[in-house]
This record gives sequence, structure tokens and C-alpha cells, in this order.
Amino acid sequence: MDVLKEFQAAIEIEFAKNLQDFEEQKKLPIDERVAKGVTMTNLRVEFDFYDDLPNKFCHPLPGSQEYISSVKIFCNKNNSKFKEGNSVVLSNGSHRFSMDIEEDSTDNFILKPNEFNVKHCYIDRYSYPKNNWEINAVNTDISTKLLLTAAEILKNNETTLRKIDGFLNGRTRNNFQNYSQKVDYLNYSQNSAYLKTINASDFCIIQGPPGTGKTETIGNIAKHLIDCGLKVFVTAPTHTAINNCLKAVASKVKDNCKVIKIGEKAQNKEIQENQFVTRKSRLTLSNYLNNTNYSQKGIAIGATAYSLCYPAGKRLDGWEFDVCIVDEASQLSIPLSIAALCRTGKYIFVGDHKQLDPIIPKGSNNEMFAESIFSRLARIYPNEINLLNTSYRLNKSLIKIPNTLFYENLLQSSSSTQEDNSRYVCHSQSEILNSDAHKLILHNVFEGISRSPFEAKLVAELVSDLMQNGVNIKDIGIMSPYRAQVREIKEEIKKVLPRTISKPVETLFVDTVDSMQGQERNYIIYSLANSHPLESMRRLDFFYSPNRLNVAITRAIKKCIVIANYKVFDIIDEELIDHKEYKDIKDSLDIFKRYFALSSKVKITQSDKKEW
Repeated sequence: MDVLKEFQAAIEIEFAKNLQDFEEQKKLPIDERVAKGVTMTNLRVEFDFYDDLPNKFCHPLPGSQEYISSVKIFCNKNNSKFKEGNSVVLSNGSHRFSMDIEEDSTDNFILKPNEFNVKHCYIDRYSYPKNNWEINAVNTDISTKLLLTAAEILKNNETTLRKIDGFLNGRTRNNFQNYSQKVDYLNYSQNSAYLKTINASDFCIIQGPPGTGKTETIGNIAKHLIDCGLKVFVTAPTHTAINNCLKAVASKVKDNCKVIKIGEKAQNKEIQENQFVTRKSRLTLSNYLNNTNYSQKGIAIGATAYSLCYPAGKRLDGWEFDVCIVDEASQLSIPLSIAALCRTGKYIFVGDHKQLDPIIPKGSNNEMFAESIFSRLARIYPNEINLLNTSYRLNKSLIKIPNTLFYENLLQSSSSTQEDNSRYVCHSQSEILNSDAHKLILHNVFEGISRSPFEAKLVAELVSDLMQNGVNIKDIGIMSPYRAQVREIKEEIKKVLPRTISKPVETLFVDTVDSMQGQERNYIIYSLANSHPLESMRRLDFFYSPNRLNVAITRAIKKCIVIANYKVFDIIDEELIDHKEYKDIKDSLDIFKRYFALSSKVKITQSDKKEW
């Protein structure tokens, strides 16, 4: 692979693809845009305003014009794909405001202008229209501009280019030091990865299957590097993953002068109350140097890879790091990983190529879009993989299916895991909660492609039964591939939970599978919410993703319940043979069929919920 040539081409391909998708989306009738979840219409709004100027870039406004601090949105049904942190445009006639989604809950949908857009977000506070507002997705080329900066670094720095080119083409060879001090409480495979990482001169690859303690291992690695006085860059594909990683680092270091997170408030939720993590929207090198608020002898800074794309971006302007730790690297694209590698020395990649992949353009014939960075490294450096092989989450019952389907039976359950032998007193689905730890519920109710009210009601019943048996709401996790189903489930759960619970839906984890990677709960319920995949023949590679299935069924500590229409699995080759997507999903569909064969099953109907 010619790294510079492929990288430049990849940036152009992704930009063109995003622009094409956005332009095609704009041409759709408004009802189709609403159905696709990229537009919200007929909205009522309530604006809140700043008492003073929002920042130094804002000038005083005439008359009753005021800068908008936030907007509360009211709608009958939110079917959008939008989520917290997304950028959108709020419009009504001549009014058009670029904003970010601050909160998306069952009670509130709130927009807020960021520090750059707020100077353009103002309106007459006494006479603005209250109704008929619209929200649309936006297309931005900021990521393209940032990646082009990384391409310029490679183009103008022959040493950096040669280093990254050699690494991505399998030519880098480690030299090893002889540090041998293990961490007492890490197991054998964790300590092996820990020492290999510390001693390796150039890079290390750690594969961390579900519950094997990869974040704990990262925390210990980062602490050692910080104690050695090094500057450590911690990154991942999402702010959630970065925050979870920093929490592990902070728990070892316990000094907020040494652990910094770069991001806006909505991007720091998981560490908002963490006293050992300092939160900043930006920290340039010039502001850091000789600043007593920050450690000058060893520091870990967590941010997205885009933060290192200066001078186009300013969040970490001027920084060069000794070490780069990439968590959840199986979800990171090769182009985005290059943005991190350009400004860092030694590389540590932690992930699992059997879990979620990045969303990348397909059919481009560009090597950088053929796989994730972790998949590529696992393929070209197979002897460098350090496998963490002991799961502290999955007991012997829960580990059987994923171990067979994805890990060639190389994993084992820790002796500390326990089987759930509880007996549940239930009112709706007792045979489910009192049966196998992993259960597949099959039904024959045909509804939508990405929303199933029937499954949502069943989820709510199971949650109600669990809570009536004394299960803490925080110990339950609910997932679906689709954001529309997430909202459907939240609405149903609100109907069954006791009113005495404060903010029940906010306390309970209900989200997409992609948001759940890296987390765990005692009880997991997974609603596939696709009544008949062949009816749409769209995004079958998304729905029949073995990696997404693996993530969903490996979050549970006690019980995992999967809910699906029987037709999800009851597909024969003859039904697909004439479809162009068949070749792409055949192997994935085979894994779903193997999962079906391995699962313990319950069959129910809509009418009486008794076995067929």
C-alpha cells in the first residue's frame, strides 16, 4: 500500500461519498426524509437566552435581539436518527441556526449552539415564531479539512511518512527492553500484554475480547508510562470510549493534573463528575508549558484523533506525544488512525476485530477502506497479537455461544464469575427469566423494518418483572440495532415503571448496540426489531453484522435475552440468490444461522404469548 497516495485518495472518496449521500437525501420528499430519520418537522420551540454576551467573539445586539443559549424542542413523535452531540440545522423561514443536540431523552430534546456558532444564533426574544420549525441533518467538510492537514504532514515530513508507511505495510520490527515488574492483580495474559507493551520499541497489539479486562490493562499501562514522565495520547473512535478509557487511567493515577479530557460538555458525560479528570475544550501546547495546573512530568490527554490535526484544528495545537494508545481500535478507520500516528511516537492498539467495525465507504477499491486499522494490524502482524483470554464478565453458560462462534474456543471464564441460580417470581414471562442464561425469544409478529412495538412491549414487561424481583434498574441494559426502536422501547418502559423512580429512562441504559460496546450490565435485552429483512433488502450488511451480534450477546453478566422475529433466521439461500447483496452477506447470514442453532429458544405469539 502506498500510504500517502491511498490516504489522499481515501479523503477524497469519503468526502465525495458523504456529499453525494447528502445531496441525494436533500432531493427526497420531506415525508421520506422524515421516515429516514434525517428531518424533523412541525416542531414547537421554546428559546432560552444568554443574560450577557456568550463569549468575546459576540458583539452587543440592537433592541430585543438576544443570543440563544438553548432551544427546547416539542414534537409528537421523534423518529429521527439524531443523538446527543450531533450537529443539526434548526430553521423556520428566514431563521436558520446551526446547533448541536445537547439532550435527547424521553422528557427533553434540547439544542444548543456551540462556542463557534453562537455568534450567529440570535433572534428577537419577544416575537419569534413558536411553531412550524424544522430540524435537518447537516453535511460538513470539517473532517475532510482536518484529515487533509494530516496528509500535508506526511507529504512534508519524509521521516514520519517512512515510519507510518513501514508500519502499515508490515515492515516494522520491535526491539524489546527487559522491564519485568508485573502488576500483582493482573492475570497471566494481562501481564504478558502489559510487559510486552512497556518493553516494545515501536508498537503493540492487544486483543481484548468481551470482559477480559482490556480497559484495566490500559489503565496500568498508561500509569506506568505517565510515571516514566511520558506524554501519552489516549484516543478512540467515540468520546464515550475515550471517557471510559480515561476513567480507568484516572483510577490508577488519581491526579487530575495528569489526566485531561479534550471535548465539549456533551462529549464528557461519562467523566463529568470524575474528580481525577480535568475537562477542557482545548489545550494548546503553549498554554500547557510551565502551567502549574498540569503535570510537566508525565501526562495523559484523551481526545479524538481529529484534535491532532492542527493547524486546521486548534484543540491540541502544537502537541507531539511520546505514546499513542488507541482503544476500541476495531472501530477506527485507517485514515483516522493516521491522523493520530502523525503526531505520536510509539503506537499501542487495543481492540477486538470480532466486535464492531468502523463505518466506511464500500466498493471504493481503496485499501484504507478494506478493513479497520485493528483488522489490518491483526492480519499483517499475527505473531504480535497479545490475546487477553480470561473473561471476568461471561460465566460458563454465557461464554459458550460467543466462544464457539467468534473465538475458536480460546476464551475461558474466570473462576470469579458465577452462574445465576435465582428463581424469579414473574407476572408475564416467567419461563424466560427462569430458564437458560442465554435465551432467544422468537415471535411471528410482522411490523416495520426498524421499529417493533410488539418487541418494545415485551421488553417493557421483562424490565417490569426484573424490577419486581428486586433488580436495580442500573443493572439492566437494553439494546437495538436501530435508534427508532430505542425510542419505542423508552416510551413503553415509561408506562410500566413505578412513578417513585426518579428519571427512570435516564437511569436505565437503553441505546443502540454501537453505544454499548465496552460496557456491561447484569441483565441484557436485545431487540432486533426487523420483522422481515428481505422486504427491504437495504443495509442487510448492517443488520446481519456478526460483529454487532457478538457485541450484543457479550454484555451480560447474569442473563442475556435476544428478541427477534423468526424470519430473521428462517431464510433459505434461494430467497437471496438473485439479490446483489447476497454474496456480501452470505457468510454473515451463516453465522446468524449457527447462532440460531446454538441458542435455547422460546416461541411466542402476539395474541396469547404461549408457545407455538
